[in-house]
Parts: sequence; C-alpha cells; structure tokens
Amino acid sequence: VGGDFNNEGTVEVCFDNLWGLISDVGWTDEDAKVICNQIGYKRGMAQPKYNSFYGKPKKTIHLRNVNCAGDENSFSECTKTKLSLSSGKMEQNNTEVAGVDCEYDEPTEPPCIENPDIKPSDACNTPGSFRLMKKGSVSTDEGRFEYCYNGFWTPLCTMDNRLADVACRQLGHTQYSWGAIVESGEFGTLLNYSLIVNITCSGLENSVSDCNLFATDDNCLPWCPHNNVGLRCFDSGDCEEGTIRLVDGIIEQEGRVEICVNQVWGSVCDEGWDKTDAHVVCQQMGHPELEPVVFTGSYFGDGKYPIVYSNLKCGGWENDITECGK
Repeated sequence: VGGDFNNEGTVEVCFDNLWGLISDVGWTDEDAKVICNQIGYKRGMAQPKYNSFYGKPKKTIHLRNVNCAGDENSFSECTKTKLSLSSGKMEQNNTEVAGVDCEYDEPTEPPCIENPDIKPSDACNTPGSFRLMKKGSVSTDEGRFEYCYNGFWTPLCTMDNRLADVACRQLGHTQYSWGAIVESGEFGTLLNYSLIVNITCSGLENSVSDCNLFATDDNCLPWCPHNNVGLRCFDSGDCEEGTIRLVDGIIEQEGRVEICVNQVWGSVCDEGWDKTDAHVVCQQMGHPELEPVVFTGSYFGDGKYPIVYSNLKCGGWENDITECGK
C-alpha cells in the first residue's frame, strides 16, 4: 500500500484476521524477493525499502527480525518474530516499517485486446440474466458480476452506480438498497476480457435486462484480467440513521469515518475533507475539546461499505455531520 504503482508500497501482512506492518529492522533483499514472488512479480529485481518509505499506516506492527533465504514459496515460511497485539501497538510509535519495490516493467494493459483466443466460460440459458459468483457459488449479496450473453457467462470490465442499484433491487434488496462496486478483483477472474463493452441503466428499471447493452466489436474485446467487476448489495436496517463511528483505527478515537444513511453504513469520500469537517465528527462523537488530525487516501482502509457522502462543507458550528453541506 502507499505506492504509486501496484508493484511497490509498504508491506502489510494479515495475522489473526488483522492487517499489520513489518518492522524494517533487518529487512533485506531476500525478504523483499519473497514478498514480490508471492504477489506475482517473479521477474526482475526486488528492492527493499526502509524508513517507512511509502508511508506508515496507523496499524499495529505484526513482525520484526524477518529472515528469508530468498527461495521460499511464501513469506509464511520465513523465520521472523511475531509481536502480540499490545506489543505491536507500542512498537507503532517508534518503529519504521518495511516496503518493497518489485522492479518489474509491467506493461500498460490495453483497453481492449484484438482477436483474442476466445475460450467461452460456462454456458447459460437465459439471455439478459446475471449472477453474482462468490467462491464458486451463486450469491444474492455479493460476488463477481456475470452476465448471460450469446449463451455464455461473461464478466464486466466496468460498471456504474445505476447498474449496481438495479442489479441489487433485482436480487431482492428492495426495501432500500445500496450497490457498492468492487473493482479490486476480490471475487476472482472469470475471463481476462468481457464480451460486453458496457451496460447502462437509468436507475428506474426493475431488471438488468431492461437496461441498454453495448456489445463489443468482436475484433477488440475489453481487457480486464485483474479486475472483473464485483458487486456488493446492502439492505437497510443495520444501523440508526445519522449514527457515526470510527473504524479500523488502532485506538478508539481514530479510524475511517462511517455514517449511517438510510439505515446503511457508508463511508465519506476524502475529496474536500478538511479539519473543519473532522471537528464536527469529533464533536458529534463527544470530543469537542480534542483537536482533530485529518487523514486522507483511505489511510485506515477503504472498508467494505459504499461511499455515501462527498465534498463535505462543514462550517464548524454544526452539531452533527448530517447538518453539513455535501
């Protein structure tokens, strides 16, 4: 995380279902090589980075004194010192963290691929239908979006919010539904390309099949090998309207801002996010006496919920964030 490109950044590792960091003490070329190999950069040089080169997220330090030989298949095979959660939190303040630059000249992926060797996916019988696939099974809540076109399931390379909302409603999320688009490749890859350029909806349709479909030129198919689009649907009723919380911080008074809108938790886009907005949040949470520190760039992670507010324009006198312009 924190790099300008996918092949570089601060290294985060998951232990006990919690993302954390690695101390840069003893961080070597061999350690970096194992990291780069594990995340798919198997060619080129792996350069270790020190002194929190790509930034230090506000997360616990999981590991220190890592010692890899360089030929391990997984970072988990390297010897290392694992810190407890309490020790890791203490280390966070006085320890710099490890990063890597997987020096791999990754080619810029084309928007489409000419004359691909088409290998159709699973056959489908209902043109215009769709499904969400999660770990090999059909889900009604979240998964990779697949559309039935010309007798075969195809992924999408792009999706907008209107299509997402129509799809969630069609899946039965009818009382009130958010559709959050997942572009990280979290739900895996069906195909490296799509048989469809795009599907556009007005947002009022009852079915995705009522939306407008733009087919591809067979000679150039949209190319998205790493990010077949996924969709996550949310129903209302999970929270009380206007409630606010801080999530994924190390201490109670920090974290990603999430607010309940239409009884669904959502996050706030950092565009226009400033200290005055943060002051209103702190005041709403019962800390009017504390001076806020603003974090941007998904410092505490993106979270899994949709973005519900952007371009906040608080004046500082508001009692809660719902009274701010936005």
